[in-house]
Amino acid sequence: MSPHNGITPFYFGLPDKPLFGCYHKPRAGRDRQCAAVICQPMGHEYINCHRALRHLASRLADAGFPGLRFDYYGCGDSAGEPADGGIARWMKDISAAISEIKTWTSLSDVCVIGVRLGAALATLTAVQNGGFESLVLWDPVVEGRGYLQELLSLQKEMLRFRPKPIRRKCLSGFIEVLGFPLSNDLCSELEKINLLQISKKPARNVLIIRSCQSGDEGALEGHLNQSEASTTGDLLDIPKVWLPTVDGSLLVPNKALQSVVSWVSRIHA
Repeated sequence: MSPHNGITPFYFGLPDKPLFGCYHKPRAGRDRQCAAVICQPMGHEYINCHRALRHLASRLADAGFPGLRFDYYGCGDSAGEPADGGIARWMKDISAAISEIKTWTSLSDVCVIGVRLGAALATLTAVQNGGFESLVLWDPVVEGRGYLQELLSLQKEMLRFRPKPIRRKCLSGFIEVLGFPLSNDLCSELEKINLLQISKKPARNVLIIRSCQSGDEGALEGHLNQSEASTTGDLLDIPKVWLPTVDGSLLVPNKALQSVVSWVSRIHA
């Protein structure tokens, strides 16, 4: 596919199970010795965050960092059905995206940036792969059981405001959450996620961005510091971009984007 405004859409990975990605070419003359891979959230959160993450990739490219956004297997424009997705599968997809951006750029350093579930997946992948140079966690899902309860609560709240219940034929082994199917197997995998139980350092440098105060902002930061990761926390007064807005608009929180670009530029100066 041909590039448009410095963005090249393409497929990568296994020929029979291709993943869809968008490569963001860095601005000429500002080449950095580090690339960026952006790990999306899941389901409705992916839809609501899409515009913000596209802008983030473009801003990183303007700062000289080549970037890759991609869809997990069974999600978005990648191959596969929703039933095919899962935590282990998506962690492999992150590893494949990292390898792909290294091939495109011939760079060895990659900063992995994850939002919500994407941040949890990025952290688990980092631990499994022996650690990254740098890792950005934007409102990470720290504990999967609580995250799953959030999703189910949102679904219940949405049903309250429907003028009439919409009866749909449900696939066996699935529940619906805000228009997206969630398999029983994936629910079981989500419940096992707990970033406060990881015992290895996920990255040499970690940035944790929080968009709200929930009382446990320092828990993950403290845990990662114990693993000897150099961890920075940034609590920002920004909206929760993964949630739907009243008017359906997709938000772009400039403070968060600037925080990420500034931190990555400093770490990979």
